[in-house]
Amino acid sequence: MNRRPIRRPARTRIPTTIAAARIAAAGATTVLVALGMFVGAPAAFAATPSAAPAATAAPAPPAVDDTNGCVAGHLPAVIEGAPPSYHPGDARGAWIWHGKDGYAIRVTHHQDGKLVEFTGSVTADRPIQVKAVQLENSDRYWFSNDHKTLYFAFANYGHTDGIDFRADCAAKVSFGVRADGGLLSPSRVLLGAHAVAAPSNPFTVERRK
Repeated sequence: MNRRPIRRPARTRIPTTIAAARIAAAGATTVLVALGMFVGAPAAFAATPSAAPAATAAPAPPAVDDTNGCVAGHLPAVIEGAPPSYHPGDARGAWIWHGKDGYAIRVTHHQDGKLVEFTGSVTADRPIQVKAVQLENSDRYWFSNDHKTLYFAFANYGHTDGIDFRADCAAKVSFGVRADGGLLSPSRVLLGAHAVAAPSNPFTVERRK
């Protein structure tokens, strides 16, 4: 990655959580519903395989535009929109949002040139299609056989790594992120245009009609 000095603007953090690759999560996850409420639900995340292949899984079925006309309903407002406050080199964290082209995940940290490995998982009830964003040879992602779980591992040196993905109007999408093997604090998993901290770790975004 390009290793340039980075200016980091101050940011306001709002407390609130996420699942992870390379773990079998236990305890409670949180469901983030379209009514803007947080409710408890059981966690169900598969562990990441110890030796993962490169991102060469069989192609998934074409994903439809998951912004308009989804029979599964609307996403909660808190997840919508790219955060204008996000900058490469911000404090260690993950930014997750949904826009006209589907979902996006970005990770970064503030120590330019220092390696931080971000790992995680995304599980949907529909097949997932992915587009890499500023990934290098040391970054990778891979799928479960049914393309409904996406795993990722990004070697980040203080700039941006990420993925964009669609999930074919999935009614539920669950997320989890770790940094250097430990779950990120809920306050460092930031959602939507206003970078609101996630409600739990793991958490699920759920559509409502």
